Amino acid sequence: MTDTYQQIVRAFIADWFSRFDRLEPIDAFLPDLHPQVDWDMMDVDRSLFGHDRVRAWYVGVLQTLKAPTEHHVSDIEVGDGEASFNVLFRAKTYDGATIQANVHERWCFDIRADGRPLITKYTAQMIEDTDK
Repeated sequence: MTDTYQQIVRAFIADWFSRFDRLEPIDAFLPDLHPQVDWDMMDVDRSLFGHDRVRAWYVGVLQTLKAPTEHHVSDIEVGDGEASFNVLFRAKTYDGATIQANVHERWCFDIRADGRPLITKYTAQMIEDTDK
């Protein structure tokens, strides 16, 4: 695994979460997700698959959270076709509540011709609930 590969994956992760911090439209994310991505997130409709599952999950995000949100990524480990890391997430809801959570994420991906990842599996699991 080269330093360039590591840098590309780390930059991809940083860009991904900067888009989430701005709560960009779903179309900003789908090109980076395989059409049949295994989207394993909390509060997701398990009857849906691939991009349909992601879209449904993101509708809930947009209905609940106000922009900007904050994602602080740490402990990134990059392997061949995968990355794992921790995320400290903070946001405000439309009803005025503050949410804070520590999440461990693991992504599996293919590498596209341009060298950028295409996420094939996206898993997020709560490390600890720190809602306040």
